[in-house]
Amino acid sequence: MSEKKQYSMLVFSNPTEGLEEEYLEWYAGQHIHDLLRIPGYVGCKFYKLADIQLSDVEQKYSYMIIWDFETDDFPSVVKDISERMKDGRTVFIPAFDTAYFDNTWTPITKYVTSREIEGKSVEEVLEISEFKKLSTPK
Repeated sequence: MSEKKQYSMLVFSNPTEGLEEEYLEWYAGQHIHDLLRIPGYVGCKFYKLADIQLSDVEQKYSYMIIWDFETDDFPSVVKDISERMKDGRTVFIPAFDTAYFDNTWTPITKYVTSREIEGKSVEEVLEISEFKKLSTPK
């Protein structure tokens, strides 16, 4: 068995017009319930678009969820997700607008905090981030 890797899937979505409350309750309850039961999923956090944005680019989506995975076989996790969506084990409701967008990312640094880097040089921050360790193919 190879070493488990971390992945984060960001899913951007909107409720169907007029069904926002139903969408929010489904997402924060049923959908999290369904997906965190899939082997490889380890956690998630659901977000609403903030009222103030740094850029003035028009925002297409009002909600985002970040799903975190740890697995040594990500293709199998993706296959399992797809099968569950098709066979109904992952429940969808009309309040979920199916014109969503998702993509999956794998970290190339560890999570770095402002406290960790206080008073450190750029070179020290590079070391703290573990960039060379995490970004090197194995």
